[in-house]
This record gives sequence, C-alpha cells and structure tokens, in this order.
Amino acid sequence: MTNRTFIDKMASALGLDADNVQAQVDGLVEELIHQVKDGHSLTVKNFGTFEAKTKAERRVYNPSTGLYRQIAAKQTIGFKMNSRLKDKLNK
Repeated sequence: MTNRTFIDKMASALGLDADNVQAQVDGLVEELIHQVKDGHSLTVKNFGTFEAKTKAERRVYNPSTGLYRQIAAKQTIGFKMNSRLKDKLNK
C-alpha cells in the first residue's frame, strides 16, 4: 500500500480531508523520531512500543576485493508489538 492510498483510506474512514490526515500522520512520525532520538521510548496503545537501539560496530568482508572494512555503530529504531496486535495478526 502506498502512502497516498493509506492516507485516502484513513481520510475516508475518519470523514476528514486527506491533506489534514497527511499533516497528522507527518506530525506523528516527526514526534516519534524526536522522542526516540532523545532516548525515550514511545508506546502506542494497542499497537506497540518504539525505542532507540544501537547497532554495534562491526567488521565486514568484501569478497570481491578480499578486504575487511569497519562499519561504525549506529542508532536505529526498534519496534516491539503489543500482544493485542500480535493476536490480531495471527488470527
């Protein structure tokens, strides 16, 4: 599903203008990124929890050159599903 299709379905379900729904979704994503970047976790009721995770520095091998290379540690966003969401997905 594309972003546009998702926004149109949400707008139709909520009886709102698609541009208004897009602005709300954009605001949610920006706040999610801001909170996780600041080291906080964000829990969405009946959905799950988003939190910052650190991927460790690692060494990788390039078989075409035969050389090893270091990849620096980096921050990612982890997501843990709520049990209610798991139940709905597994029905």
